[in-house]
Amino acid sequence: MVGKTLKKYRQKNKITQDELARWLGVSRQAISMWESGKRELKVTTLTKIARVFNVSLNEILATCKPNPLKEEMMPRQTKKKTASNKIQFSLSAPEARTVVLTGDFKSWSEKGIRLRKSKEGVWKTAVELKPGRYEYKYIVDNQWWLDPANQQTSTNSYGSQNSVIQVGA
Repeated sequence: MVGKTLKKYRQKNKITQDELARWLGVSRQAISMWESGKRELKVTTLTKIARVFNVSLNEILATCKPNPLKEEMMPRQTKKKTASNKIQFSLSAPEARTVVLTGDFKSWSEKGIRLRKSKEGVWKTAVELKPGRYEYKYIVDNQWWLDPANQQTSTNSYGSQNSVIQVGA
């Protein structure tokens, strides 16, 4: 439950509900409702919370159990190496309107590489990459996402996380 995780991080950092509410621009009651599970958090608020505690959004969501009724809406991603170092990126996000892949191989441009959506709601693209280590993220409907299927991450200069892929020779 996200609320329990929020409370854990708040208490671990010795922050009161009032202080957190001021930092997030919400009421103390909102914090209380989130922590008790009586209200759900928006992704934009979760992103702010992750920044306050200097953790990734994935770390906050890691304790959440997916709703089996909505599992088809959960993001899933796979990468396959194809011939000549073409890396296949795919992300299951049926409800998304746009998905862009960006990273150090695209100078972190928000225009990045647009993925194409299949009838099944899986977004795909293939990227030619030379051997080496690359950091990347998805931009899903203007929200920056880590690769949910890739546990390899690295802390960036903003204090958040990037997904990491190592391309072999």
